[in-house]
Amino acid sequence: MSNNTEFNSNEWIDWIEEAITKKHIKYYDYKHFNNIQEIGSGSFGKVYRANWKSFHNHLALKSFFNINNNATVKEIVYEIKLQREIDFHENIIHFCGITT
Repeated sequence: MSNNTEFNSNEWIDWIEEAITKKHIKYYDYKHFNNIQEIGSGSFGKVYRANWKSFHNHLALKSFFNINNNATVKEIVYEIKLQREIDFHENIIHFCGITT
């Protein structure tokens, strides 16, 4: 792959899909969540509060406005990488995985 500044959205999506395939990132089916309520939004998407049916607890789901936009996909990858670097810090929300 080319360096980070030259990635296009397809390369970023391939990066995410490969991370899921290699089990670096866990994939969850959207049907595992219910009681989804919008709690905020930003420049790249919206944040929702939801219940995780299997574990009976609350979590945040983040959706992105334009997955085909290179800047949006780059931001998703950046956030995933950042979350993995600081995983399990008590002041940071834990990254569980990706859903569609």
